[in-house]
Formats: sequence, structure tokens, C-alpha cells
Amino acid sequence: MIMLAKVVPYGGNAVRYALEKEKAKVIKVNHMPEGIDPTAIWYMMKHHCQLHQQDRTVGRSLERLMVQFVISPSKEEATNFTMKDWANLQDESLETLDSVGLIPTDMKKEVKTNFRNSMNVGGLHSDSKSGTLHLHMDCCRVDLDGNTNDVHDIHKRAMMAAEIINMRHGWKQPKEIRDMRREEIVDFCEYTLQKMQEFDIYFYFKMLRMKGYEVTPRYDKDKKLVGYTIGKNASVFKASEIGRKFMASQLEATWKKLHPKPVQVKVKPSTPTVTPNSRPVRPTAQTTTSTQPKVQPRVQAKPVPSFTIFNIDTPIGSKAVEIPNSVKDIFLNEAQVPENNDTATVEIVAHTAMLLFAGYIDAATSMSESCGGGGGSAPESGWGKDKDEDERAHARRCLKMAHSMCKPKPRQRSFHR
Repeated sequence: MIMLAKVVPYGGNAVRYALEKEKAKVIKVNHMPEGIDPTAIWYMMKHHCQLHQQDRTVGRSLERLMVQFVISPSKEEATNFTMKDWANLQDESLETLDSVGLIPTDMKKEVKTNFRNSMNVGGLHSDSKSGTLHLHMDCCRVDLDGNTNDVHDIHKRAMMAAEIINMRHGWKQPKEIRDMRREEIVDFCEYTLQKMQEFDIYFYFKMLRMKGYEVTPRYDKDKKLVGYTIGKNASVFKASEIGRKFMASQLEATWKKLHPKPVQVKVKPSTPTVTPNSRPVRPTAQTTTSTQPKVQPRVQAKPVPSFTIFNIDTPIGSKAVEIPNSVKDIFLNEAQVPENNDTATVEIVAHTAMLLFAGYIDAATSMSESCGGGGGSAPESGWGKDKDEDERAHARRCLKMAHSMCKPKPRQRSFHR
């Protein structure tokens, strides 16, 4: 089992994602009324933090009010799990996490958390490709007694808690699972490169995504690809972690090694031998031969598709989007994440722009909101391609609008540090 943890700035989006993602199931709600909707859950946590914020007389004001956990057992470990088993795992994970004590930097005393006594909610998710189940938990930073849960090295606490739970149940330790998933990724990356008839790094990324992996390219300020990450569920790797030969700078050289050019061996023509013929040679009638070359039948080339189909998963369903190859590079190379949005990725911004390009306005809006967007301008009625606008100009306008839609909502002044 793997357990990840991070502090999130947009609690409302985190709760909605945990409980309202497609096919998500609510596992357990602790210290809150049953049947409460995600927005109300977030407002209860927010109000609780604001109420006890007034009692704080020292230190900076609390800004990030929620901690998000992802618990991902392997398929074998979660076999025959019932909803009650998942609920027990949610409680056991928080209880074990609270038992882990750490001494943060510049502190002398061991600090523990009290998430078991904090408002928390869990939602069960299923991976769209593999069907692997994993649990999303959102916990309030302030417990019911008004004490703020310490989040120093929260990811280390989560790893230590996962090791304790794995030892208790006889499950594989996180490092073993991570190494196993890394080997699976290495095998498929090499298989993909072997099957590619010509090197195209964006086709390589597409094949990995079709397998169910999440691929996030990374560009420098000059829009040059400098790296990428690949993973599934809770296991995400940099390209250098899965192998140096799979780094962005080495990928084409790796492909060439897997596709060596055949060596052409020159064969000297053999000298014809003439054997004397004792029989008299009969005169033969000369036939006139045409000097015109024979016309070879033309082989008609197979038509090359002028567009690429992207299957984009959105909060309101999957959309198949046809993007002309003439503008595909604009979406893949020029997308950028808006400032202060720690939830969005380059891929999400690019997919939002593609949905706008194809006319899926509702899907684009839901995708931008799912990653913390909603602070910028949104498409107005009649959005679409202008009459005299070419496709590249339209693509860049969609990308600009997607960037605006993914901007985070402005925070309230009282929560700034």
C-alpha cells in the first residue's frame, strides 16, 4: 500500500473531486452530518478554521485549511474489499498517521497530528483504464479542539504510516510496490519505442496515455521539451528515474538503437563463362524491339490522416476530439499553467483548449474547474471560430482562453499569510 499526503490551497475543489468524480463513492464522513454535499463539507471546515483563527494570538494566519491523502493498495491487497473494509482502512490510516511523531526542523520537541479528531471525508475512486481502486481523503487542518494539525514533513509521516500498516497486514512495503510499477513502466516504454516505425515523441506520449499512464511534459522558457513525468495512481516517476535512456534528451538515440539500419553488403557480379558450341548456329530472324520503356503501374499512396484524435476524460464524461495536425503542435508545445495554480498541469490546460477548439464548452469549463480554475474569464455565448479566422489563430485563441479559465479563484484577504 502507498499513502501520499499534501496540503491543498483549494479545499472546495479537493472535496468535490474526491466525492463527485465519475464513479466515485462516498466511503465515510467523520464528525459531520451524513448525506451532506461536498460544498457544504468545505464550508463547514472553512468556518471551523475561521472560528478558531480568532483565538490565535501568535503566529501567522492559517492559509491552507485542508490536507489531502491518497491511499492506494495494490489489486491483490484490496481483493474482496467491501465498503466497510475501505471505511476501516480510512480510520486505520488516520489513526496510524497520528501515532507517528516527528521532530520538525528548528524544533526540539516531537510533534504529532490529531487528524482522527478532525473533520474528514473519504471517497473511493476507480482508475479509468486499469480499474485499480484507491481512496481519496480530505481532512480539516484544525481539529475539533481548535488545535492546528502540524503538516511539517507530512509526506514523510504518510510514508511511515503506510509502512506500519503494511507490516501489520503482511502487505508489500511501498518501495517494493514502487519498484514493481517502475519495472512495468520501463517494459512498456521500451515496447512502445520498438513498435514505432519512426521517431515522434508526441506519438510516444500518446501511446503511453492510451495505456493508462499519466504523462506530463516539462518545457523551458523557450518552449523546448526538457523532461517529462510518467505514472499511474500514486506512483509517478521522472524520466530519469525509470532509466537514463528514457530521458527526453536521450529518447531518440534509444529509438535508433532499437531500430538499427540493415547493413548492405555489396556482392561482386560473377564473370560469365562462355562454353563453345559445336553445333552450327542457325540464322535467326531479327525482331524489332521498342525503345520506349515499359510503363510501370503507379502504386497509389495510402491517404495520411490530416488530424489526430485525442480521447479526453472530463468530469462530465470522455470526449473524442479531432485536432488538425497543422495546429496540434500549438496545443502540445505552447500550453502553460497559470501562476498560483498548484493543481493544474500543462496537459489539463492543453486539453481544455482542445475541448474549446472542438466546441465542447461545458466539458472545457468542468475540466478547468476540476483543477482549481474559475478565476479568469470564461467563454461567452457564441464562442467558436470566426468567419475569417484561420485554424492556427483559432487554436491560439482557444489556448489563451483555456489559460484564463484555469486561473485560480482569488483568495479571501483574511487567509493570506
